[in-house]
Amino acid sequence: MVKLGLFNLMGLYDRNTSPASVLKTTVDAVKMAEDFGFDVAWFAEHHFTNHSICPSSMLMVAHCAAETKQIRLAPAVLALPFYDPLRLVQEAAFTDLLTHGRLVLGLGCGYQPHEFERFRVQPEERHSIMLEAWTILEQGLTAGVVEFSGKHFSIPRTELSMRPFGLAMPDVFVATSHPDPIARMVKGNHTPFMSFGHRGLSAARSFKDRIAASWADAGGNPDTMPLAVQRYVYVTEDRDDARHAAQCVRDLARAAVPLSTADPTRDGPFLRLMPLNDEPPLDDFLDNAVIGPASYCAEKLAGEIEALKPTHLSCFMGFAGIGRRETLASIERFGCEVIPQLEGLVELRNTTLRDAA
Repeated sequence: MVKLGLFNLMGLYDRNTSPASVLKTTVDAVKMAEDFGFDVAWFAEHHFTNHSICPSSMLMVAHCAAETKQIRLAPAVLALPFYDPLRLVQEAAFTDLLTHGRLVLGLGCGYQPHEFERFRVQPEERHSIMLEAWTILEQGLTAGVVEFSGKHFSIPRTELSMRPFGLAMPDVFVATSHPDPIARMVKGNHTPFMSFGHRGLSAARSFKDRIAASWADAGGNPDTMPLAVQRYVYVTEDRDDARHAAQCVRDLARAAVPLSTADPTRDGPFLRLMPLNDEPPLDDFLDNAVIGPASYCAEKLAGEIEALKPTHLSCFMGFAGIGRRETLASIERFGCEVIPQLEGLVELRNTTLRDAA
């Protein structure tokens, strides 16, 4: 059975889009996801471009804690090389207090060169920094005390003042295919978090196989490996609306090019998007994403769940460029029309679709 997550990138489409409207739409989407029995809401964190207006996923978790009651809340992800780990462990403990124990941790090492440059972090050291910060975070959250000496951090014995829900790590999801963090995941039975992207099921299978190979090399059983898969999802009966959603997915793919450079081409904070060198036609983006009528989306997701066997499905449903009304309508269709067709495949938190509708 697969648990459901709602992923929130919080992109700003253009200068006519209000950051306040992005925030409001995100909060309303999270509340709808809670009503439909989603397990967790994820909040991205990026810096210095319109790709995401959220510079602190932990702030979004804290904000949505007051707006929700049951859905779990999670950063996706905390890029650990950009943080002072001793400060982060205190913020994580306090955020867990604010959420009444609903905090989930998504961890990563960062990938955008301009972020490393501006945070004065050497990108070639990101994995070793991440692993040390991860150790410090785990020490504080499980023992209530940190004492660490490593290559990047040296912390004398420091007692923490809070850990209100027992000395245990929240559930941990990690976005990486690097073998060192994967070995750490095997040790703690944490969950690898991969994005399906826009290339289709075959590419997703290959990426999962890479993760599973590293999992096996670290002594884990790939047949029982937990796995979170992120998927672009948009539910609509309107063909033109579907093609517009596919254009938004294409924009996300195009954004990866400037974001992979140390100095992205942009107008102010807005990325300049150019066609990919190997860009497929728009119909391929439409076919490779989960975009279309409810019955089509349910059938496609069912096939992908069977093929990839994830334990968690993160639904990326709020694309920059799609309006508030359309975004929320798509989520409503997903909850009312797609989820019932996935009965036996998805595990909902304690709720009923009748109540949600």
